[in-house]
Amino acid sequence: MRAARNRRGTGMRVIVVMSTYRGERFVAEQVRSILAQLPARASLLIRDDGSGDSTPDIVESIGDARIQLTRGSNIGFARSFFWLLSHVPPDAEMVMVCDQDDVWLPGRVDRAWAHIGNAPGKPILYFSRLTLVDEELRVLGDTPLPPRGPSFANAVIENIVTGCTIALSPAAVALVCRTGRQELIYFHDWWIYLVVSALGQVVMDPQPTVLYRQHGSNVIGRGAGWRRYLTNASFVRRRSWLRIMFDMDANFREVHGAALQPWQRELIDNRFDASRPSSILRLLFVPRRQRQYLMDELLLRAMLVLELLRGRPLLSPPAKA
Repeated sequence: MRAARNRRGTGMRVIVVMSTYRGERFVAEQVRSILAQLPARASLLIRDDGSGDSTPDIVESIGDARIQLTRGSNIGFARSFFWLLSHVPPDAEMVMVCDQDDVWLPGRVDRAWAHIGNAPGKPILYFSRLTLVDEELRVLGDTPLPPRGPSFANAVIENIVTGCTIALSPAAVALVCRTGRQELIYFHDWWIYLVVSALGQVVMDPQPTVLYRQHGSNVIGRGAGWRRYLTNASFVRRRSWLRIMFDMDANFREVHGAALQPWQRELIDNRFDASRPSSILRLLFVPRRQRQYLMDELLLRAMLVLELLRGRPLLSPPAKA
């Protein structure tokens, strides 16, 4: 760890990527919290996803040479982040992902670099817990530690990695940028967790490194206690969570399937192939819990039964030739 910290002092090349969209209320506070701990050779790459408000102007007015702002059209947050990751400079030594409305806690860069900087050339995903705060940064509590920890078997069925805490090694960036059909990836952070858990190493930091702001404009938030289920239920009413999962797993199988170990390929084929009825039945009736919490497991199986009763397809139509 000492070697990693010393390297930061000599000018470690860290790249931070941020996608913004109508974030004029909080973006300046977040950008300043990031810049306060970035080395001189670091860069903050920001792509504005067609905000239509003053967000990009506020970012530009900060006037720090480490900020590189791109004003883009609206393509959605996942695609916007993949665009950013694909434009990371080749000399990057660590890439960090952030949202527009949070606040970085002191030491976040050091904590991530302590894990990534000591394993050059390896695909590593670092993520941490969060401290939940309200709009005025009043503390609501810390997110719980996932009791079963990160794993590939978990990643194919749920995401425990919150995007704004992610840091990646260059080798991990190269893997996650192989996205296949991006329209089948709804959550960039879930894709990152899935790919690196299969082909690299996932490190979970029990120390919170981000103040995660909860407000009315969150697309989908972590929440605390039952609030998390209420927030997620609101999202599920608008989108099919199962279709998101099956689409992503099918796309992952197509893009990275040849690199999987036999047991990994067997797992994803036997339980997450929506084109095979036997796979759906195994997922529904497997006795072993696959998600981190029993309540989440029961909700998943209930959603699966409901989708089957409704007769709705679990996969998006094939891409047009």
